[in-house]
Amino acid sequence: MSDSSANRGKDPSPARRRRKEARPAEIVDAALGLFVERGFAATRLDDVAERAGVSKGTVYLYFDSKEALLAEAVGRNIGPLLAEFSQAIADPGISASMLIERFVRRWWQVLSASPMQGVPKLMMSESGNFPELARHFVVNFIARMQDGVLATVLRKGVASGEFAPMDIDYAVRVLIHGLVFMPIWLHSLGRVDERPFEPDRYLECWLDLSLRALRAPAGDKQ
Repeated sequence: MSDSSANRGKDPSPARRRRKEARPAEIVDAALGLFVERGFAATRLDDVAERAGVSKGTVYLYFDSKEALLAEAVGRNIGPLLAEFSQAIADPGISASMLIERFVRRWWQVLSASPMQGVPKLMMSESGNFPELARHFVVNFIARMQDGVLATVLRKGVASGEFAPMDIDYAVRVLIHGLVFMPIWLHSLGRVDERPFEPDRYLECWLDLSLRALRAPAGDKQ
């Protein structure tokens, strides 16, 4: 029996197994980078395969569409963040103000560490052409950020007397819109604006203004 025949039924080497296990993540990374650079409509699965260094058939082995690739890219980054804060909200030792501050810092940490930073602008620009994709993004991520995390934090703050009574349904939209606008600006008009723009400074200002507006006057606290 030849060496090749003898090795045919054996498990792949640890290095090859690791490569195979990492392949879906590499494909998602390649797709996300291309979506942000070129736009969703302009990116082909052939382009994704080429950047990931695999065949188009390999891409289809893991993902059946560009929509599935984008959903996976956003879900693997934002999903754990939302789950993390859904658990933290139940901790009575963490104030509502602290939860908002932690959430905003972690949210930007996740976005700024990868092409995810360009996803809000991508979704805004592609929503008319791909309404189902936009709806998936709103339902599974934006609405979960609003209703599952921030609205719950605001209710916790109001119930404890830390925050003043408010229209929570719209307060949470105001807060979210202020956050989402920043990465949209960076990937659109910010590219031609000669005035300096520092994301960390923007977030510090957002936190300062938002928390001062949310907190109940000292005499009204329970």
